[in-house]
Amino acid sequence: MNDTPRNFLPFTGWAGTSLVLLVWTVLTLVSLFTQREQLNRTAAELARIDAVANLKKDMAIRKWASTVEGVFIREQHIPVVNSLEQEERVTAVRFTGEQFTLVSVTPMHLLLAIQGMTNQEFGSRERLTSKQLRNPENVADEWETRALEELEKGASIVTQALPKKGGHGLMRAMIPMQMEKECLECHRDTLVPVGGLRGGATISIDLNTYRAAQEPTWRAIRVWHGAIWLLGLLVIMMLHRVFTRRAAEFQRQEEQRRENEAAFAAMAEGAVITDDKGDILWVNDAFCQISGYARSEVIGRNPRLLKSGMHEKSFYTALWQQLQEKGYWRGEIWNRRKNGEIFPEDLSIRALRGPEGSIRRYISIFSDITQRKKNESELAAYREHLEELVRQRTEELTEARDAAEAANRSKSIFLANMSHELRTPLNAVIGFSRLMAGDPGLSPVRQENVRIISHSGEHLLTLINDVLELSKIESGSMQVRPEEIDLPELLAQVVEMMSLRAEEGGLRLDLNYAELPRLVLLDPGMLRQILLNLLSNAIKFTREGGVTLRVTAQPQDEQNVRLCFAVRDTGIGISSEDQERIFSSFEQIGSAHQGGTGLGLTISQRYVELMGGELTVHSVPGQGSEFAFSITVPVSETSRTHPPRLPRAQLLPLTQPRELLVLDESEESRYLLREMLAPLGFTLHLAADWKTAQPLLVAHPVAAIITDWRLPDAGGTELLQDIARHVSVPVFVFTADALLETRQAALQAGAAGFLSKPLSEPELHRLLAEALALPLADANVPGGAATEDGLLPAECALLQVDERQQLEAAALTLNPLEIERMLAVIGDRLPALAPRLQAIARERRYSELWSWLGIGAAAGAPQPASTPDSASKDET
Repeated sequence: MNDTPRNFLPFTGWAGTSLVLLVWTVLTLVSLFTQREQLNRTAAELARIDAVANLKKDMAIRKWASTVEGVFIREQHIPVVNSLEQEERVTAVRFTGEQFTLVSVTPMHLLLAIQGMTNQEFGSRERLTSKQLRNPENVADEWETRALEELEKGASIVTQALPKKGGHGLMRAMIPMQMEKECLECHRDTLVPVGGLRGGATISIDLNTYRAAQEPTWRAIRVWHGAIWLLGLLVIMMLHRVFTRRAAEFQRQEEQRRENEAAFAAMAEGAVITDDKGDILWVNDAFCQISGYARSEVIGRNPRLLKSGMHEKSFYTALWQQLQEKGYWRGEIWNRRKNGEIFPEDLSIRALRGPEGSIRRYISIFSDITQRKKNESELAAYREHLEELVRQRTEELTEARDAAEAANRSKSIFLANMSHELRTPLNAVIGFSRLMAGDPGLSPVRQENVRIISHSGEHLLTLINDVLELSKIESGSMQVRPEEIDLPELLAQVVEMMSLRAEEGGLRLDLNYAELPRLVLLDPGMLRQILLNLLSNAIKFTREGGVTLRVTAQPQDEQNVRLCFAVRDTGIGISSEDQERIFSSFEQIGSAHQGGTGLGLTISQRYVELMGGELTVHSVPGQGSEFAFSITVPVSETSRTHPPRLPRAQLLPLTQPRELLVLDESEESRYLLREMLAPLGFTLHLAADWKTAQPLLVAHPVAAIITDWRLPDAGGTELLQDIARHVSVPVFVFTADALLETRQAALQAGAAGFLSKPLSEPELHRLLAEALALPLADANVPGGAATEDGLLPAECALLQVDERQQLEAAALTLNPLEIERMLAVIGDRLPALAPRLQAIARERRYSELWSWLGIGAAAGAPQPASTPDSASKDET
């Protein structure tokens, strides 16, 4: 189990890094000084080459002068030279008549003249020297003496760079002067034979000139070496940092490995680590306790020693195959202890792969589930006995058990199943009660019974929706359901809903906004609830002054806008201590007589967070408070052309029969749709599953299909895709699964419409009319005109003040019992309105009631969960 620690370079400590830096500095300096010496050698070599070239040039001039048998120059330019050669003089006349004397000069005269000029003009020092001197000034110095000796030994050139005080030194060179036949006339007294060494020509050149020419190169070399040294320093520091981190990471991994080993050893479950061949490398104490083997008895052995013999060979083959392919296996297995006892295990095996991808280790974690198996066996026996005693309630217990198991797996699945299972029977109860209510042959007693059934079913649906909403909030599964809404209209509704409470408290309630987009996409229920909670709290804690709702818009881009909401009051304010706890559940401030549950701000805060914002508070005690939040929402693309949504519609009877196919496992749902649509001229073919429906599609040219989202043999998007492969007609999904995800999945899969149970008959009519181009009768009140059972806006003035206030209060709280009671009271006093009020109460068309009372438009008014319109909305 112990891996050998990796050795890192000495970059992990400052001492090692400093040593590397020192070595790098020394190498850089050595290179720099080497370059300096190379430049010096180059300068010396250049000087040597120039020196030899100059000397050879001088010798060439001297030899030329000897070959031309003399050169004449004016007498006044003749240098003083000791020579045995007789001077020749020639008188010459210039064109001006002037006479002057020309004297012949020897090659030596000419050479000395040239050397003198060179020494004066170029700073070099050229001269001739010999051991047989005529001119004492040319006596050889120490170096020249040694050079002459070298020439006598046969050297052709002698050069040497000599140091010079205060400078870089001199380059000295000497070449031999041999006796030639032409030289005998002047040097016949030297007794040097022709071809013998007569002397040497020397030159001394100052090296400063050459080394000064190399100064730019030397500066560039120093700059480059400095830059390279700095680059090396940077690399060394980077390596120091990298290797220090690696060392720290390795140390952390070592500590973690030791902690993991300690954790493995201390855990209650058995743990086994094997190599790639399956041989055991390590086990913990729990393994020894469960299996009965000592650690020394199993190390190096294969876990097959625990086999119980209760599994087939194919079981182990599948286990190893899955380990090789997927890298893990989990399941229950029967093994044998050392004492021969067979026991069940809950076993999990995972393969660990190396960098090259091959398996290096297997880690197994298992627990003894003998007691659990015993408990499960006892529980199964008890359940069977209990089911025998309560056979008549088997279905209820099964549903409860299934619901409990679903709740343990997922809260969302529980909510979906609860909605589906409860809405399906309610669909039949509410749907058939509405059909029966329209039967003119029913006696008054039967009509009242039907009304009670319908009312009770809708009330039960309201309770179900409330329970689902409460569960979603508590479980955190509340979902945002964006819809296209008229924002200014919604704000006006909210303020109108709270205006009565503000007036009762003697407060002013203002709504301030400007340049808001008309149609936006957001969850109207959430936004309305947030604003109602904030306004309600502001009114509750304000004794005088007023409350203001201010809304501003900040465009983000072409598709989105940021809406900023602020509710400000002139109330009692909130202390800084209370501001920290007002958003907690069941927390209240102020006196107890103000009431409330303490959940309003908590729910508002969660709703704002779900919509992508943050609810903040700014308050000063005694001056008031301001609650504010901002959310970013899309602007509707249909802002200019979107028609108002019609809350109610009715299909006219067909002039030509149309055939529809209905797919629903629930017999009641199938018959309900037949009873609703058959009177309109539709011919319905009913099927409980997809297999039964396929022959019907072949035999009948259906115009549309209405299907449940889940069928016994098919369901979901696969069902819609299979239907599309058989026929090309509109398909409507009619299901008790009213979750937003289900609606979106259905519409994305190609559904022409989505209907949730209990069924909204107007919504069904509208979808069929749009998909099949059928005539649709308008049951609204456009432009203030009333339909058969509609209400004229002017008739609202007939209500007494207390009647209107009580009816508005009931409508604001969406209390169906109180609304129905008040409509009955008003109908008794105003018989002319009684039939229309009874129709509104019976069908719960609260949107029309809001419009009639002038507290909100029908298209944007909030609907109770039991109204026909709201039944077509998403339920999550």
